Amino acid sequence: MVRLIALDLDGTLLTSDGRITQASKDAIARARAKNIRVVLATGRSCAEVIDFSHQAGCDVLGAALGGAALVDTKTEQALRTWAIPEGSDRKALELCLGRQIELMIFARDQILVDPFSKESLLRTFPCQVFHDAAIVTQDPIAYMEEHQLPLLKIHGDQNPGSYPLEELSALPGVSLTRSNDHDFELVRQGVDKGSTLALLSLLFGIPLEDCAAIGDSDNDLAMLQAAGFPVAMGNGCAAVREAAQYVTVDNDHDGVARAIEYLLDYNEKNNPLTNFQI
Repeated sequence: MVRLIALDLDGTLLTSDGRITQASKDAIARARAKNIRVVLATGRSCAEVIDFSHQAGCDVLGAALGGAALVDTKTEQALRTWAIPEGSDRKALELCLGRQIELMIFARDQILVDPFSKESLLRTFPCQVFHDAAIVTQDPIAYMEEHQLPLLKIHGDQNPGSYPLEELSALPGVSLTRSNDHDFELVRQGVDKGSTLALLSLLFGIPLEDCAAIGDSDNDLAMLQAAGFPVAMGNGCAAVREAAQYVTVDNDHDGVARAIEYLLDYNEKNNPLTNFQI
């Protein structure tokens, strides 16, 4: 039986223009009415997890930053974070800054961007919640050291030819992944959506075999592999579709709503009380 559903955001719950459709909201409400937990698990910031959780009608907990933060959307606080090890954090930033890479730097509960990235993100990432929370600083390393902020994640985009991927992957205690075919994400080694889904299942008292996960990209793969009911979006990458038990339609045609209906139908068909006959 499905008792928890974890949803990715980009390419999954969100349409191509960044909306949550009414059909998805209605499906989430139907699942929660049947006592199924519905949570977000995304690479986005804590602020965006809180905002989109409220919009969608999701549960009180959610995973942000690709699993590097566990967020309470009611208190709007990060309950637990997993930082990139000291030494590797500064070196990673030194490798990425000054290369005309569009960078999002997530340090504890703050979002840092250098001036180049801010200008680029205003064109490429029109998410007001993100921009309201982002702090522009000429020197993110100095800012972090001054405020004693641990580095949770680096997201790089828009200039693949300049990505120092080999150097980053050689740093101790880190892991590289991606959310599409032109970006990269750096987090602490061992951090992914699968490990955070395992923690969520523990906190809710729901076995992983009773959890479903819905996603589309490489950084969703660990979550789908951990869940008892892996679901891929129709627009998902090949590895995600291959890992899935069910493939729904794409994110612009209410794929999440259809996937939730599939899971609710599965529960109905496998409910011993429903199928009991005298």
